[in-house]
Amino acid sequence: MDEAQARMTAAMTSPGTGTELPELRHTGSWLDGYADTGPEPPTPALAELFTRLGDLQPTFLEHILVPFTTHEADLAALDAHTSRLVPVAGIDSRGQLPYRTAAALATRLGLPLTELPGGHLGPVERPAQFADALKALLATP
Repeated sequence: MDEAQARMTAAMTSPGTGTELPELRHTGSWLDGYADTGPEPPTPALAELFTRLGDLQPTFLEHILVPFTTHEADLAALDAHTSRLVPVAGIDSRGQLPYRTAAALATRLGLPLTELPGGHLGPVERPAQFADALKALLATP
């Protein structure tokens, strides 16, 4: 299991090469001064949850990550609804697998990629900034 976890971590965090970025969009004013901020420390309850989730790593790898990362999206169905789709990614995960996946989907659909605060776990890492950015996004016509 240690080898599988190491491979998963490497795949998720290794920067991609040659990824064409779509048009980038930022809603609200969260990007102003963002580089001078850092993730918020987890609450005690969240820290405890992370410990419990670590114990579930084998289940996560086998039953969630593998099926999720090998699923092929129905691009024709997505094409039919592009007016209702908003691909998003966490700005701190640029170059990593989750970001590259969202960027590839946005490019394929001809949509901008909306960046939100944080990385892959933006709502956990930067909850206040993420909430403000999400409110601004939802208010965008």
